[in-house]
Amino acid sequence: MNTQARPARPAQITSREIAVKVIAALGKSMDDLLALLEEETRLVRAGKLRAAAELAEPKQEQAALYTRLMLLARDEMKTLAAYDPAGIDALRRRHDLFRAEVQINLAVLATAQDVAEGLLRSVATEVGTAGQARTYGQRGALPTAAAVAARGIAINRNL
Repeated sequence: MNTQARPARPAQITSREIAVKVIAALGKSMDDLLALLEEETRLVRAGKLRAAAELAEPKQEQAALYTRLMLLARDEMKTLAAYDPAGIDALRRRHDLFRAEVQINLAVLATAQDVAEGLLRSVATEVGTAGQARTYGQRGALPTAAAVAARGIAINRNL
């Protein structure tokens, strides 16, 4: 357990206006990140993996912004609650919904990864067994692996 206190730094939220802006920025950050995650989920479900992969950089940037704002809110929670208690309550409810949506996105991505791994495993097994000899060769022995021709597979990279 880490019992070290975080180093003291100057308060960044010094007025109600700043508190309201931080809460609004964090809410917008969650909305923007959620929009990217929903788009990624939609693309993965549709099998458009290349298009989904193109969202990685903007998603990473948005996640970094969300993290910075979340850490600021965590560090200044008492101050935020003092300046804008209704805003903090709404933000907490919004954050609970946000976490649920992120869990759905992670489940879809995990399922897609499992399906892809299963397909690759099946193809590898089929290709591997297709190359195995089923009859005896000269002198009653099975042919060696070197005698069996290697076979390639075709992959549609447009997905």
